[in-house]
Amino acid sequence: MSSISSGGRTGSALKWSLGISWGLGMTNHYLIAFRGRTLFPGDFLSLRTAANVVGDYSFRLDSKQIIATIIMAAYVVAVCLLPPQWERRKWSWKRFAPAAVAACAFFILFFQTGFLDVMQIEPSMWTTRGNGLALNFSLCLKKSSMEAPEGYSAQVVERLNAQEAEAAQTAAAAETRPVNVIVIMNEALSDLSVLPMVETNQDAMPFMRSMTENTIKGYAYASVFGGTTANSEYEFLSGNSTAFVPAGTVPYQMYVSQDDPTLVSQLKSEGYRAVAMHAYRSSGWNRVSVYNSFGFDEQMYQQDYTDKAYIRDYISDQSNYENLIRVYEEKEAGEKLFIFNVTMQNHSAYSGDWDGLEKSVWLTGALENRFSTVNQYLSLVYESDKAMEYLVDYFSNVDEPTVLLCFGDHQPQVATNFYTTVLGEDPDVATAERKQMVPFFLWANYDIPEAEGVETSINYLSTLLADTAGLDLTGYQKLLKETQQTLPVINTVGMRDAQGNWYETAEELPEDAAAALQTYQIASYNYIFDKRNRIDAFFR
Repeated sequence: MSSISSGGRTGSALKWSLGISWGLGMTNHYLIAFRGRTLFPGDFLSLRTAANVVGDYSFRLDSKQIIATIIMAAYVVAVCLLPPQWERRKWSWKRFAPAAVAACAFFILFFQTGFLDVMQIEPSMWTTRGNGLALNFSLCLKKSSMEAPEGYSAQVVERLNAQEAEAAQTAAAAETRPVNVIVIMNEALSDLSVLPMVETNQDAMPFMRSMTENTIKGYAYASVFGGTTANSEYEFLSGNSTAFVPAGTVPYQMYVSQDDPTLVSQLKSEGYRAVAMHAYRSSGWNRVSVYNSFGFDEQMYQQDYTDKAYIRDYISDQSNYENLIRVYEEKEAGEKLFIFNVTMQNHSAYSGDWDGLEKSVWLTGALENRFSTVNQYLSLVYESDKAMEYLVDYFSNVDEPTVLLCFGDHQPQVATNFYTTVLGEDPDVATAERKQMVPFFLWANYDIPEAEGVETSINYLSTLLADTAGLDLTGYQKLLKETQQTLPVINTVGMRDAQGNWYETAEELPEDAAAALQTYQIASYNYIFDKRNRIDAFFR
């Protein structure tokens, strides 16, 4: 009993360990409540951001928290009431050595070997799942860094920055610069007609397919499928490909720091007010913290929308765009405005009620009557297309120069066995990539160069937007523009070169494409993982 006394070091250690465990548990509870996910190592890097918004939340204790707090307090009191320890135990290597060896063996096995990959233990980006908080936090800590690519050093990025500055390569001179820059990342928007066997009674996106005037359009290849929207968001806003981060990770949860350079900071430096809109809850994907770190001036979520109309359980695209127009109309004339809008209407699942949704498009041919959930999804896309026509029509009649970019974040997981039916059980890379294709278009209400059939990937879209809008490109965007000429598509599934050849790994690439990929990866590593030595001038 004397070894667990209130005055001894063991007693103090017990009180401290219990208090820290209680604090971490409470923090984890509030993160799940406020952000819909658990504690991650990156949260300790965003304490300043958290302090800025802490007043917006309610920290009222629920019954489980109250019980846990009472137990913790009672335990601390019990330890404090123990008699003082008069004799201090002598240091014993016999007790210390086995514990130290066991601890070292664990850390080597956990952090320095591929044991976790062999056991297929992956971090959970939402709840702790079967991992538990300690294991999930440790998994994320292991995944929070990665080895530098071959040939990496910050000096290489410095040289890239000097080369771009010397070349004085800027965006093509534009007669008109937009006053308004609007980006729509449309939830699960895709064109299933790019898949084999898919035939429908009518086109699900007739308006977007018809756009030609002052329009650049085609397909962007996403790095995700069926979910993980935040990775498409991150690729677009940063220009970084998630092909360069550990598999299974979400940069929004693990790699974003205060003032990371993005399209947001670029537009703000050009005098734009930046507004983020998401037609759903603020708790998803750590967006509040990330958007603050990126520098958005305002954030709007489901509770901030007015006159809301729903299709199924989600705010409709039409209602979303009506609120976007309200934001535009409330600004002062001539004020530069950047809106980044993430829709929600088309979110899975597709097996629920058809509330507010007319069955307008359905599968025909060989797939008819086989996948009812696909029919609901196609009808949702049809509604998205009509809403987009409304938005484009509105800004067609606006005097202020406006550029609008719309893209889907990923294809949906619409039905069990749907993709294996149309693509096969073991497709090659080119066929598998069809699951990653999402439509995009860039339109302006003034004259811009026009193009159709463009194929690229989401990480390049913000550079295309900045270049078309006549903005001053960053050194990184200039590098991306050059890389795109050699490797127009890069994602987590594979890569496509300028000749249309698909490759699953970097080792398969021709020499020029491999060199371009390596340079891109070096720059991306400097941005994401070597922030202490990041060459900020290159990315701003």
